[in-house]
Amino acid sequence: MHMPSPTSRPLEYRLNQVLDYIDGHLGQNLNLDCLAARAHLSRYHFLRSFQQWSAEAPHAYVRRRRLETGASQLLYSSDSIAAVAQNCGFDTADGFARAFRQYFGLSPSRWRDQRRDMAAASSQGPVAGQSGPVRIVRLPTARVAYTRHFGPYDVDSAAQWSQLDSWCRQHALPPSPRFGMGLDDPDITAPEKCRYDVCVEVPEGFVAPAGMPIKTIAGGAHAVLRFIGPRVLSKDAWHRLLRDGVLYGRYKAAARPCFERYEADRLDACVEAQDCELCLPLEPQMDL
Repeated sequence: MHMPSPTSRPLEYRLNQVLDYIDGHLGQNLNLDCLAARAHLSRYHFLRSFQQWSAEAPHAYVRRRRLETGASQLLYSSDSIAAVAQNCGFDTADGFARAFRQYFGLSPSRWRDQRRDMAAASSQGPVAGQSGPVRIVRLPTARVAYTRHFGPYDVDSAAQWSQLDSWCRQHALPPSPRFGMGLDDPDITAPEKCRYDVCVEVPEGFVAPAGMPIKTIAGGAHAVLRFIGPRVLSKDAWHRLLRDGVLYGRYKAAARPCFERYEADRLDACVEAQDCELCLPLEPQMDL
């Protein structure tokens, strides 16, 4: 199978690739020319297509992702406000603070204090499905094919997992780990803007058809908590994982998405999240 050319990819595929590029380069210049080039479209067609598809102008989307990512870094790291501002593409801490207050209604420092108190309180109760303590482990890098859903995380994802199952059978893929990856923090991002990918690990060298994207889930240190139970009860387990994995410890949450990991012998549980590992990517906390 030949590798599809960039311009032969479906428009939705290319626009989703732009979203992934934005998330990975928030600290860099993300002007219209740069983003249009990633989509292999002219400035005019990219601007019109992106706004129709996402209901946001490109510059508004970039600004929202910078502020929401900054909010997450404030909560799950001890980085200074200046460091968070720089990581998220703001020239100065003052500029970040003004934009943050306008978006969230609080200063970054006040928001951090309030949300940390809320996060600590929400993780104190019993957790349905928790099995053992949070572990810090090194996970391998995984090359995956995936489909993407926009909307609330608690919406039934059976159709999305079924679509992936059918695709795997169509391409005769062997049983392999699967991943459910939330790209946004549902406590920060509006439910209708949240993105959820269902992924399957594919062999090295496998070439997917034009409509199926491939990406890499980075390996390395992760905080991991096994979860057994209905998907709707997993939120409390995530709060416990975030508290025990990063808050006030020697790690902070890395700027990569969290995910559920399903072993190949537990694939029937994907739909209801009855038996999986909740995984939080980590990096060492460097106090500034």
